[in-house]
Amino acid sequence: MNLSNTPIDPLGITQSLLKVHQAWMVNSADFLSMTSRLNAKLQALGAEQLGALSEIKPAKGQSDDPQAALLEAVKSYAKLANELYSTCANWLRTYVVMAPDVPEKDRQRSLFWTNQFLSAVSPANFFWTNPSAVQKFLQTKGESLVKGFENWLEDVHRGDNLIQIADTAAFKVGRNIAVTPGAVIFRNRLMELIQYAPRTETTFPIPIVFIQPWINKYYIMDMTEEKSLVAYLLKQGFTVFMVSWKNPSADMRNVTFEDYMLRGALKAIEVAREICGTEQVHAAGYCIGGAVLSALLAYLNKGPKEVLVPVRDFTLFATLVDYSSPGELEVLVTEEFVDMLEKAIQKDGYLDKKYMTAAFRSLRSTNLIWHYYVHNYLRGEAPPQSDFLFWNSDSTRLPAAMCSYYLREFYLKNSLVKEDGLQLGNRPISLRRIRQPLYLVGAEQDHICPWKEAFKIFDLVSGPKRFVLSDEGHITGIVNPPSARSRRKYWTSDMNNGTSGADEWFSEQQERQGSWWPDWVEWLVEKSGERSAPPTMGNDKYIVLQKAPGSYVLEQ
Repeated sequence: MNLSNTPIDPLGITQSLLKVHQAWMVNSADFLSMTSRLNAKLQALGAEQLGALSEIKPAKGQSDDPQAALLEAVKSYAKLANELYSTCANWLRTYVVMAPDVPEKDRQRSLFWTNQFLSAVSPANFFWTNPSAVQKFLQTKGESLVKGFENWLEDVHRGDNLIQIADTAAFKVGRNIAVTPGAVIFRNRLMELIQYAPRTETTFPIPIVFIQPWINKYYIMDMTEEKSLVAYLLKQGFTVFMVSWKNPSADMRNVTFEDYMLRGALKAIEVAREICGTEQVHAAGYCIGGAVLSALLAYLNKGPKEVLVPVRDFTLFATLVDYSSPGELEVLVTEEFVDMLEKAIQKDGYLDKKYMTAAFRSLRSTNLIWHYYVHNYLRGEAPPQSDFLFWNSDSTRLPAAMCSYYLREFYLKNSLVKEDGLQLGNRPISLRRIRQPLYLVGAEQDHICPWKEAFKIFDLVSGPKRFVLSDEGHITGIVNPPSARSRRKYWTSDMNNGTSGADEWFSEQQERQGSWWPDWVEWLVEKSGERSAPPTMGNDKYIVLQKAPGSYVLEQ
């Protein structure tokens, strides 16, 4: 991906910060007053710290222990650095947040990049202002920095300019993660469809088909046995199918969003119906998988109402259809950035996974970049053995045509919510035609698909609706298994009472303890019919091709 000959400021950083600066110049008296208060705080802090430093005396026994004396001096220096940093950081954020008459999008973009800068220059990221790193250095007689340098070299040689955040040797897909028994019973150029083996003597006739995001690998719904939503549903008597997308290569540059909808999601539904001998399925989509499922439902509901739609009901996990305020990614997706991206990905035919990974990590840079910078490099420790972080690192590429279309039509134009705003499958589509029951799950701390934005779908679709708000974030709010030790919570209700908005809805809810998974199962059971013998694994038309997890998920 060649970024040469591209706009100098494709993310609009300079323009947004300039607007903030210009706003203060128009209100120079307020700016001078705010700056004077900062100077006063810094002077007072400096005087206080100089006095404290001058009174430092070695603790009893430290005079004979130069390492202990050094560590105490580092701690004192780090304390001063942190207090100075905190004062300046708070002032800088206030400078952005309180700037008068700045357009909100420019303010949010300025604040995002200000926080990126502040995360990078935190004293904790520097050796001599990080007492824990110095202490580790002294305890290991310098080995920690040697190991940190080796960790850095490994990251450099890997060539993706990313810090390793998980022990990639600790997990292997199909061995100790994504291990629920099943088989690939269909494969095309775009996806493999996995059918999971039944775990009960009888099953409900209507299967569940998962349309997973293709920005990451499918197995977030099938991590370990304890965290696997797939395994949980099988134990409740459901037949489960899962779409596993191919990791695109250069020859897939022209694969479109429509392909993902028709040759991916719709084909998976058709295959599941034929194997189970049913007219309809329960369909569930996660993130961009939920967006394509919503578009598919709009497409399928185009015809007369008496024509049976092959989806009995649909469930959306952490999904946006209205992109007017699409979370923190909005600060990255500008017209100039998309222009730059389109030119840059033409050579490879896809957006390389390292750019997607870098973008998502930047949204939580303190936790997903700088924490591991300190952990891996300054302290010389190995990345943790975490299944979630392993999955997070196992990212995918995006086809050029699909990537361009999605960013332009969804993020920049917000076309999905417009009446006939998109044309897919040679027909204009509208979400307002969707009449199937909807179960929507949002996550309280989701920064990728904010729950209040996901909530807006209720103004667009008809039919029975139910909403669940889970605590935590985009991943942990969804992967939320029942457990006696769980401290998780959620809020839920049906949405047929005329609630006007997300805040009003939340104010009327009672907090519930535990996982929302049983609530979803109860909702599905009501729509699933009488249990009978499980379907066969595949059939004469769709034969078993290989054991789960298949081959596409293993492609790097």
